[in-house]
Amino acid sequence: MDDFKLGFAGRSSTWNLLRKLIFPEHVALRYVSNEDDCLGLDFVIVERYMADLVNCSRVFVLNDPSIDGIIEAVINGLGLNELNIGGVDIGNSRCGAIILANDTPLIHVTLSFVKLIKVIRRLARRSIINLVIGTSPGVSELVRVFVDSLNDVNVRVRVISEGLAYGKKDVFRSRYPYLTLDELDGLVYAYTGLATSSHE
Repeated sequence: MDDFKLGFAGRSSTWNLLRKLIFPEHVALRYVSNEDDCLGLDFVIVERYMADLVNCSRVFVLNDPSIDGIIEAVINGLGLNELNIGGVDIGNSRCGAIILANDTPLIHVTLSFVKLIKVIRRLARRSIINLVIGTSPGVSELVRVFVDSLNDVNVRVRVISEGLAYGKKDVFRSRYPYLTLDELDGLVYAYTGLATSSHE
């Protein structure tokens, strides 16, 4: 899949949060100051207070500048009907999650257990979600609770053993050095899940 080119117009705090969430190798960001800045972009995210000032052809108005609001804006703006939220690394306090379009990583995020469920439920209102979750004896009960909490939304779940992903972290760590450990685990689970499903 080709890389994506997104524009943004709004507060610097929201811009900085957006920049922290995306994979810069696969999602090019541009701050839009005038109409010329719109050229070549897939779409532009604009905060509500600036909506009347931006005249690009494809604009998605951001009403909610929270983490989940920004993630939803990126997904909806790109018109993605199916997402791989690969790799969810479940933990009591922190969960790493990677969102991919096909096999291209778009977004990386570390959230609380409850917040991650909220984000997935929110995204599942418009997209089919494919989850790849890593499990081990230490988190198996937490994974079960997580999966049960999503059984009423449009989510396909695949659970893989953490052992399958063992030894693959170094490759991804060198390519994406900015990922947290939880996000790195999530990315490894994502690609492990994609690789094993393609051979089934």
